[in-house]
Amino acid sequence: MDDEREALIMAAVIGGGGSALLLVCGLIWEFSWQVMLLVVAFTVVLGGLIAAMSLADVRRDAERRASSRVALLAWACLNGGRCETDLAAFTTDGEEWELPASPLFRGELLAVGHRDGVEVGITCSTNNDLEGGTTWHMAVWVRLSEERSPARLRRQEIRRLGLPQGVGSVTMDGRELRVGYRGWPDDFLALGVRVDAAVRLAASLQEA
Repeated sequence: MDDEREALIMAAVIGGGGSALLLVCGLIWEFSWQVMLLVVAFTVVLGGLIAAMSLADVRRDAERRASSRVALLAWACLNGGRCETDLAAFTTDGEEWELPASPLFRGELLAVGHRDGVEVGITCSTNNDLEGGTTWHMAVWVRLSEERSPARLRRQEIRRLGLPQGVGSVTMDGRELRVGYRGWPDDFLALGVRVDAAVRLAASLQEA
């Protein structure tokens, strides 16, 4: 709702402010009233188009957040865990989760659970890019059974792992494996594929 309000305010500023500025300029330069009317109408229409596009983006983002939250909640329920938007919730439930204590375990949607006997965490976050858009990121965390030296795999190494599409990074540090993906999960099945791939990778690393 707040995002929709901001989009409407932005459109009003563009349409109303632009029209007022053009009217002042028209009076100074003594444009005919027909020209001024056309320019003002164009500005108002432009503001309306911007508002429509902004609202469409806001609603699309809201739908993406909602579907991803449902997927994370379902995964957490099926794997003996929980899904939260507040990191502090994981430290007050008495479950003694390890992954939420990591300084990098942050995001707007968070989930933990146990998959194939290991603790698994999921974080979904967004960042604003240089062009004013939003980039969506998801990471699957797996708690390893033993310490590993800090490492970050190169793109060529990642491609050889057979991970699902959308993988952006694979890092290890201490007892944590982190597989970063581009985009939030569209549904429960897509989420399960990403999580299970990270769990299998962790198992293969520990067997090596």
